[in-house]
Amino acid sequence: MSLIVDSLLRELRTRLREAWHKVPLVHRAWHQIQYATRRLARRPRTVTESPNLLPLLIQVLAAFSKGGAEVLEEEIDSSLGFLRHDFPEAVYSELRTLFRKALHEQHDIGVMAQKLASQLDTDQKIMLGVQLYDLIARAGKDRAQLIDFHSFMTQLGMAKRALDIVRQISPSENSDPFGLEGGQSPLECVSFGAPSGDSDVALKSLHGTESMLAFRYHELLILKNLSAQAISIRGRPLKPGAFTRIYPGQRIALGEQVLSHQELAYYFNAKKNVSITQIYLSVHDDGEVELQKERSRDSTLEIRFGLKVHIRALKNTEAQISGVKLKIGTQVEASLEDRILFNDDSELPLSDLRRKARAFGGRFQLKTYKTSYLVSNNPSHLDVDDILLSPGTSGEILLRILCDYEHRTGALEVLHADRPLHVEDQALTAGGRCILSDGSTIRLDAWQILRCDFSERIIEEERNVISVLEVRDLSYSFRKTERALDSLSFNISRGEMVCVMGASGSGKSTLLRAIAGQLGPDEGEILLNGQPLYQNLDSLKRFLSYIPQDDAFDDHLTIEENMEFAAALRSPHLSRRDRARRVESRLIELGLVERRDSVVGSAAKKMLSGGERKRLNIGLDMLSSADVFLFDEP
Repeated sequence: MSLIVDSLLRELRTRLREAWHKVPLVHRAWHQIQYATRRLARRPRTVTESPNLLPLLIQVLAAFSKGGAEVLEEEIDSSLGFLRHDFPEAVYSELRTLFRKALHEQHDIGVMAQKLASQLDTDQKIMLGVQLYDLIARAGKDRAQLIDFHSFMTQLGMAKRALDIVRQISPSENSDPFGLEGGQSPLECVSFGAPSGDSDVALKSLHGTESMLAFRYHELLILKNLSAQAISIRGRPLKPGAFTRIYPGQRIALGEQVLSHQELAYYFNAKKNVSITQIYLSVHDDGEVELQKERSRDSTLEIRFGLKVHIRALKNTEAQISGVKLKIGTQVEASLEDRILFNDDSELPLSDLRRKARAFGGRFQLKTYKTSYLVSNNPSHLDVDDILLSPGTSGEILLRILCDYEHRTGALEVLHADRPLHVEDQALTAGGRCILSDGSTIRLDAWQILRCDFSERIIEEERNVISVLEVRDLSYSFRKTERALDSLSFNISRGEMVCVMGASGSGKSTLLRAIAGQLGPDEGEILLNGQPLYQNLDSLKRFLSYIPQDDAFDDHLTIEENMEFAAALRSPHLSRRDRARRVESRLIELGLVERRDSVVGSAAKKMLSGGERKRLNIGLDMLSSADVFLFDEP
């Protein structure tokens, strides 16, 4: 049948080309056939279109939910969130409909396990096991469900791994419901506790023996609350003893302290020693503090960020932290909540300092015992002391660098890359190899490179990010007479948020449009990292994102459809899967997940609230890879 269809389509195309200039109707028909052909060839988007495992997985998840009882919305969100992770192109509303339908059906768990055993790989089986145990825990850890869980995982060939996962997530359960020996769990774990304890990360909001445990498997993050207080996650409390999955964009509120999904991931990476940020501070006589990527003779403090913050005084300085004066040789262990206090009453929060330090890119010291390093932006591919690229690297990259310290050379092998990489003038795709020497640069994209120094045993990551925005004597006039901007000057550093306030018509929007590269000034200049914006507009404009007052979305599309189109337009370099995940995280961050399938509606016939429309408008541009975001009346 497919051969007949292909033959007919080829014949139709030939005839349409011959009649191309004859009849306007043919012109339209030609485009319709092109569209139909692309639609037939594209990857299926919905559950019913796609011959995949989604319907079966939905039945499995439904079987381990509260069968017959009322299922909480958060349970449905948890299950569908798991499915959207592995099947990002599935239509959410259809998943929800099938899930609710499956809740009222009878399922043979053994038959479903046998079907999945040969179709899921080990990683997918582990992630499914964690998700199923999450559902069982939410339902009260019924013994019958636990036995069904063990039976199901046994038929998947994962009996021992399942028990290991249960024992790690629920360490307080002394009894073994299955009477088997435990082993080594595949989940990574980071503990959070009071500053006086011996946990991996100290949180001042925790006291005494209170703690939290975070678990990770690839991109799956789980948080368990072992404190006496409720933890708020996306406005919902996580009760003592309970655990939940943490999605990108979600934040965890513990008293006055807030942890983001990104910070949790950072701590996991730091524990594997693949993402250690180090920076040097030089404190001048006039009190000015200068950040340095490398140590110099002027360096005053060495600060190393990992699970904890390690500070070492290289010179005497009039500063202190947590009551300890920073004299030469002094070493202090601190947390991100602490601040360095200077004698002029100024202070430097360590959380801000880490953010600025990460903007410099990584500097990785190669170890004597290790001659083979994996390099990736996906920490699940890496082992201890491997090299994790800084956040923001597009696509997925996996490299292997072999080091020959004696001859000061190396070799590069591209294990995976969704775009060509360049070593000097040589382009390498997946499977490509080349020789490296001192000074060799591996260009990952237009604004990110790795520089090799085998003599000093260093791999250095350099990123062309905007660290300083400077406006100098900026002036602009309408029709050469109406002065809108008059000699404005200011500096903004990376990580800062600046609010512009003024009466209507005072020039706020004009200022933002000038910074965005849309209105060339009459006088003065705008500098990004010291480079004039308007003299280098083609190369610098991609770092700027201007969000106007007017709505930029399509009234006839849903919230999610608007976000998907925006992601395709603003981040075309990302794969379809990466774009889907970026959309998902932004929907969570903007609080629009539950409204994702709602049609936006026009200004006259509104389907969304004013706040939802504004957040959607902002979200469209947050999907880009810009460094500077300019919000006009957010």
